[in-house]
Amino acid sequence: MGIEMGSGSAMSDINVTPLVDVMMVLLIIFMVATPMIVEEAMLREIAMDLPVTRENPTVVDITDTSQLILRIDANLRVYVGEELITDCSTALDRPGAERFEPCFDEIQEKLGQNPRLQDEGALYLLADTGIPYGFVVGSMNRIRLAGVHSVGMVTNPEYLTGDQRPGP
Repeated sequence: MGIEMGSGSAMSDINVTPLVDVMMVLLIIFMVATPMIVEEAMLREIAMDLPVTRENPTVVDITDTSQLILRIDANLRVYVGEELITDCSTALDRPGAERFEPCFDEIQEKLGQNPRLQDEGALYLLADTGIPYGFVVGSMNRIRLAGVHSVGMVTNPEYLTGDQRPGP
């Protein structure tokens, strides 16, 4: 595979000049493209508060907060603080995804009329772990449509005991 030289000996060295040229072109392309990729990634950035763990000392004690808390108990009764907003327990027995729509409408209407919530624009959502996932997602959508721009999810209710758990 060598090239015959005039003296009859084979050349065993590879000509690396074309490889160096290709590497230089690739280096320039990456140097030009990298700032554009970084700018695009910054536009897609989402602010997110990740769930806390038991080892994390920044656990929010919902019994000692001034933030509004929207609670959904196991029977799909929705409370803001101690005020019952809607009782969707009858929807649990009905089939179909649209069964919760009247409840979602009522949640959006009541939250939209809450002056404190409209001023603060933030609340915590504490939902029982046994309720349908679609109800939590639908409630979150209606909370957003009611003008709440910041929803904190209480993801660690295991520290609650007895009568502190969401319920009737």
